[in-house]
Amino acid sequence: MRAKRAATANGFTSDEAGRLVAAIGEFHSNILEHSGRADTGYLVFDATPGRFEFVVADSGIGVLESLRSHPHFASLKDAGTAIELALSEGVSRHYDQKDRGLGFRPLFVGLANVSRFMRFRSADHSRELTRADDGSIDAVTRQKSQLNGFLCSVRCEPEDSSRKA
Repeated sequence: MRAKRAATANGFTSDEAGRLVAAIGEFHSNILEHSGRADTGYLVFDATPGRFEFVVADSGIGVLESLRSHPHFASLKDAGTAIELALSEGVSRHYDQKDRGLGFRPLFVGLANVSRFMRFRSADHSRELTRADDGSIDAVTRQKSQLNGFLCSVRCEPEDSSRKA
């Protein structure tokens, strides 16, 4: 895949590049499965020395409406809460299917040591996660202007470069 080659050519190990590509693939499959408008989905990446960034987005139903299809979340009103829930372990609209509803947790594990910044946008909220040099993560949910669908933006650095910072 071009993304993996681009990442390795710009300082990421083959393992790190593989995790990036796996994350992109998982976000893409979420568009196909959850957006309700898969035809609007897209993904882009950019690789420069010591940095890899990607965006996955769609103009579909968004996180709030997707979660509302789960009976437990039918009365959910706030897109910020919906994003926070969707980023929590075990939360999904798939309430009746075994081995479903792992949420974004596997993505966080795969990107844990290389992601510097992640932004999730849907409806009128965003959730931003910034990893400091010491590995701690600052997470903030903010109200924003209205956006149809879902957008995820991720900026990564190779593990060894974050230790040098």
